Amino acid sequence: MTTEPSPLPGGFRSGLAAFIGRTNVGKSTLLNALVGTKVSIVTPKPQTTRDAVQGIVNRPDAQIVLVDTPGFFKTHASRLVDRLHDRAKRALEGIDVVVQVADPSREPGPEDELALAVLARSAHPRILCLSKSDLARRPFAAGWRQRVAPGQEVIEVSGLTGHNLPALLDAIQRHLPVGEPLYPITQSSNATQDFQLSELIREQVYLQTEEEVPYRTRVQVDRLSERPGPDGAKLLVVKAAIVTPNDRYQRMLIGVGARKIKAVGTAARRAMEAQLGRKVFLDLDVIVDRNFDT
Repeated sequence: MTTEPSPLPGGFRSGLAAFIGRTNVGKSTLLNALVGTKVSIVTPKPQTTRDAVQGIVNRPDAQIVLVDTPGFFKTHASRLVDRLHDRAKRALEGIDVVVQVADPSREPGPEDELALAVLARSAHPRILCLSKSDLARRPFAAGWRQRVAPGQEVIEVSGLTGHNLPALLDAIQRHLPVGEPLYPITQSSNATQDFQLSELIREQVYLQTEEEVPYRTRVQVDRLSERPGPDGAKLLVVKAAIVTPNDRYQRMLIGVGARKIKAVGTAARRAMEAQLGRKVFLDLDVIVDRNFDT
């Protein structure tokens, strides 16, 4: 039996807000905290976020779609960095408001200027979000406040403690147009299950390996299936591969006695089980693709 959906509340708002800023300012941590579940992976390494992932916040009078973007990172020229910067810029297309995320515990630098230059060409309403309010020392907060445009809101938040997150959502919501939800209200992200699982593996590649290795890999989920588990419950079987461009990186990812790939696989499986709330068997390989492209 089907029922007609309830009418939308008067003035219901829906739209997109993009998080923009330098790398490692806390955009992904903030998005996860606002959505209430893990949507974006988080590591200490720069440019962990590679795609414009959307997290969905459903409120009684609004649906706010938050867009996490790759951070701006000043380094030697590379195709990957150029591609990630381009994805961050393109994420501003079709949105309703920009949330400029800044880390006032770090001195502003060239990466912040890259982000500001992109924002200067945008006509979208902008909110300055000063992250990491849980830190005792944030010596550059006053300097960031002095750079805001007249009428621009400034909100101090912490993705770790939840400080001021409702205020940030209120500020975003005020800039959204009146309209119906963009996604079903039961949905928390636009990401497919394959993508979410591949990201959990990639997160562990970043956390468990050093130097340039994570940036010379991508992850593909080849097959999902089910089989009975030891306790009789259905077990999700994930067949996946870490792809890298040459034998050297393959050896580094496998490690002596296969210890590295075992550590990555175990941590990724546990993250999947925590995310899905069910048992997972992860069959993880490391393969070489001579035509590798991130």
